[in-house]
Amino acid sequence: MGKITSHMKKQIELLTKTFKNPQAVASLYHWLETELAYTSNHIEGNTLTRQETALVISEGITKGEKPLKDYLEAKNHAEAFRYIRNELSKNKRISQDDILKIHSIVLKGINDAFAGRYRNVPVRIKGSSVILPNPVKVSDLMMSFEEYLQTEKDVISRAIMGHFKFVSIHPFIDGNGRVGRLIMNLILLQNGLWPIIIRPRDRKKYISSIEKGQLTQDTTAYEAFMYKALERSFETYVDMFYPKTYETKLLKIGQFAKAVGVPISTVRYWLRVGKLIPVAKSDGDFMLFSLEQVKKFKRK
Repeated sequence: MGKITSHMKKQIELLTKTFKNPQAVASLYHWLETELAYTSNHIEGNTLTRQETALVISEGITKGEKPLKDYLEAKNHAEAFRYIRNELSKNKRISQDDILKIHSIVLKGINDAFAGRYRNVPVRIKGSSVILPNPVKVSDLMMSFEEYLQTEKDVISRAIMGHFKFVSIHPFIDGNGRVGRLIMNLILLQNGLWPIIIRPRDRKKYISSIEKGQLTQDTTAYEAFMYKALERSFETYVDMFYPKTYETKLLKIGQFAKAVGVPISTVRYWLRVGKLIPVAKSDGDFMLFSLEQVKKFKRK
């Protein structure tokens, strides 16, 4: 299994303190509703942009000619994230009933016939040679998975390898990846940590690392990928709560909001109405803003 570096330990120490700041927690949760919906759905082929995702989640606004399914996926993921945050994050266990409930939310209005139900037919992953378990084995495999979640003591290993085990069982006809990532992040939330965000640009690396592990039973590449994603996600959160000197770099939206002295929701409104335009995007596809924009928008 991958190792927790000294840098990551410092990140965890800093992030643990944020749970004592209700305003900071609420602000980050609000941002995560959109960010996790956008990134997780993008992995599964959803065509909405980050801004379109934010609009349908916050205001129910659908623009353009995107498929209705894409909008439902965005709204459902945000609802599922709120569910695990509000109803499950304080629990110490994750049961099969919890998993079925999460799945029922993720597929609501998209495939109601199979929402919240294990599959009873064989499935294949498009473009993959991985052979998934026979449906008659799913029930027993999920019992073993539930037991794993209760017995694995290392939290990060439980989250990362639990995700791998879940998607390898593939217990549902659809929605396995999104539910698997929600379970992974629920484990982290239950233990005072923040979610892993998998960047859209890393979609192919993420999928191929899982497939390689499934085909060879060697999860080294998968673990390395996920630990890097974990550290990068934590770095994003640290930057939000403990921003570096503004003069030396461009700012992400959370840093910009803090520098200007307004809630992130206000910045998103400015973006939506065209009052504010990002000057660039980061490698992780995050909007970036300049010091000059801070000076222009800063509340006195």
